[in-house]
Order: sequence, then C-alpha cells, then structure tokens
Amino acid sequence: MKIIYLVQHQIHNLTPLYRELSKKKEFSFKVLYWQNLSDNLFCKEFGKVINFGTNSSTGYNYSFLDQESKISANFSLLYKFKISLKLIKFLLFEEYDSIILHGYNLPHFIASLISKIKKKKIIMRSISYDLGDRPIHKKILRYFYYFTQNNFIDEYWYIHELNKKFFLNNGAKIKQLNFVDHCQGDYDNFKIDSEKNINDIKNFCTKYSLPQNKKFILFAGRFVERKNPNILVDAFINSNISEDWCLIMVGNGKFELNLKNLVKEKKIKNVKFIDFKDQYEIVSFFKHSQILVLPSNLGDTHGNIAAEAIQFGCALILSNMVGLSPECEKNKIGLVFDINNKKDLIKKLELITNNKNLLDEFRSNALIYGSTKKPAHAANLITEILKKK
Repeated sequence: MKIIYLVQHQIHNLTPLYRELSKKKEFSFKVLYWQNLSDNLFCKEFGKVINFGTNSSTGYNYSFLDQESKISANFSLLYKFKISLKLIKFLLFEEYDSIILHGYNLPHFIASLISKIKKKKIIMRSISYDLGDRPIHKKILRYFYYFTQNNFIDEYWYIHELNKKFFLNNGAKIKQLNFVDHCQGDYDNFKIDSEKNINDIKNFCTKYSLPQNKKFILFAGRFVERKNPNILVDAFINSNISEDWCLIMVGNGKFELNLKNLVKEKKIKNVKFIDFKDQYEIVSFFKHSQILVLPSNLGDTHGNIAAEAIQFGCALILSNMVGLSPECEKNKIGLVFDINNKKDLIKKLELITNNKNLLDEFRSNALIYGSTKKPAHAANLITEILKKK
C-alpha cells in the first residue's frame, strides 16, 4: 500500500509524524509538498527569520512540486494555479493507493478530482472548526465551499471534538470519521546537549535572568492579535496573585514594545520578556513552568503549544477559542475562560495559583493526557486505521 500525504510546505509539528510513519512496514509513505521552505524562514507575525529546530529534510521520503527554496510561503491564487498544473501531471503518472489531503484549498480539490478518476482513496485531514460569528452570507459560502469538496472525500481524520463537529456540519457522515491525534513535538527523541537544555532550575533562572524563588506562568508564541497576549498581561497585572508567581512571555511580534512599556509603566517586576526560542530551548521553559496560558482569539484551531506543554506537566488556562478547550475541561488538565471576558481570565488565574491541590491535579492529569500528543502515538493510530481497510 502506497500513501501520499499532500501538504503546502514543511510544517514543523508534522515532520516528526512523517518520520514515525516512514518507520512502518505496513505501507509505503511519501510526503508531497507544494513548495520548499527553508528551515530558516521569515515569519511575518514574529517579524524576523526563525528556525524551529525541526530539521525537516531527514528521516522520511518526500518530493517538491516546486523545488525552489523559499524563506516565506506563497499562497497567491496565481501560484495555486501553477501548482495545480504540476500536481495534475504528478498524480497522473504516480502510482499510489491513498492520498491524504492536509487542508481544504484549490490544489487539494484538484488532487481529489484526479484521485477520484484514478479510483484512489481520498482522506481529508483538516484541523478546522466552526467557532466564531460570521455574517449569514459568509456562512452559506463557507458551507458550500466545504460541502462541494467533501463530495469527493472518502474518509476524514479529526483531531478533537470541535474538529469532528466541523466535518459533520459540512457534509461528512459519522461512518467516514476516524480520530487521529494531531501530534505535537518530538521530545522523546531529542538529543539535547546540556548547554541548550537547562535541567537545573538554578541554571535555568541564571541563563534567562529569571528570579530563582518564583513559580512560573508561561506564554510562548507570537505577540499578535491572533494569539492575544495583551489580555494575559493585562489580566496578570490586575489580578490578586501572590508575589510568588512570575509571568514569562516568550516570543516576539507587533505588540512586544507596547507590552513591555505597559509593564514598565505599571512598575511590575514579575513579568519577564524573552525572545523566541526553538524547540530545543523551549523545553526548559516547559520543564520549569507550572502553568501555560493560551489566550488566543479565533483561529487557534488546535493549540499546538498547549499540546507540547502538557507533555511536561504544565497545567493549562485556555480561551474558549482554542481547539483543545473542550478536551482541557473533559480531561481536567486546566481551566477555560471566555475570550470576551477579561474578568473571567483574572478569576481563573487567581483560582489556579491559589489552590495548590487543584493545580497539582491538573498537572498530574496533563502528563497522562500529554502522552497521547506524541508522534509515535498518532502514527500508531494511523497505522491501525489503514490496516483495517
């Protein structure tokens, strides 16, 4: 059995899954990229060139429709047409049994048409959800767009309950659905040198100029509207939290200067800002933090950083716009707040920091649930699904 995984470009949290799937002897696995992104890529939201440290070029079989190396992705309509033409040629002459489409877009719709003609199985793996208010005309257009593409899909792999509802709301049948965790991180296979991974709390605090007598609340990501760091910093400043707690803000972006000025203006000493860290360095922040907060607005369809942090026993505070928020409550790994209610976030911050037993319960449950977010687990689920067909 030969499987093709069609995706726009290298995505750092998927590369470990590709490596795990390539180890399986039950099938032949190949990734087909539209375009070739450099590991050193320019991120508009971070506002600089970054490297996640994933090394996307080893450990699995892959091809590019467009070989030219880029530092930023091209999603223009003209480029999609060009890629679609190359994709048609590739699929017409390629031998395969199933194709996995990572998301809905024009080239993937073309791929489903060609695959349907060739009588190949078509699997959709989109991480979308149906949260957020939209005008009625946008709802209708959105439904028509997904419903049309779904007429060509044989099977859907959903990552959580909101994702499952999205598929069902847009024409999928329950019998077509299979659950496959959206894995995050490859920390079990890291070969981390002692200089990058600061295991000792004293060395960690010294390296990053952090107080050694504090407990840490962590935010890691882009300082932009979508990730919504402003509400967290504001809520932390206005909450009644013990001086034992320190908020660490790891990342960069358009709000960085404003947030730093706010903290300086309010003379808050328990908020520390640290530049973007790759997957090797971020480990030490997960390891030494008690809580991770993800206050995202609409668009954080999974909550990748949350899925990483729980593997190290971080309790969570998520907005109700984060895809993992229902699982957070169901598995008792943290708290969920209303994105439109800053007072609710303040209340949740005060509750989790003032109740040690509750925090310890969340952290213990997080470690257990976090084991399901590893690449090997997702690869095993996929293997079992494919073996049944």
